[in-house]
Amino acid sequence: MTRLSGLEERTFLRRFHKATSLTPLAYLQHLKVEKGRDLLETTSLPLDQIAWEVGHQDSGAFRKIFTRLMGQPPADYRRRLSRQSQHD
Repeated sequence: MTRLSGLEERTFLRRFHKATSLTPLAYLQHLKVEKGRDLLETTSLPLDQIAWEVGHQDSGAFRKIFTRLMGQPPADYRRRLSRQSQHD
């Protein structure tokens, strides 16, 4: 991203953080978790496939990041959604 921006690395990182309040890595993780949430909500794909779809080769790493950002593991997130849709 730094190279594409044409900025020095420190300048890019400072501006990126100012614009997003995140580091580029944290921003990317948020994007992946958001896509994973969407797939958990709209498909019945297994977690391994969802992890792969969002760019993780290791579903354990995706599960860990998802849990840290969402406050619950992906399986619990999906279960909660399925219970909510049964009550709607």
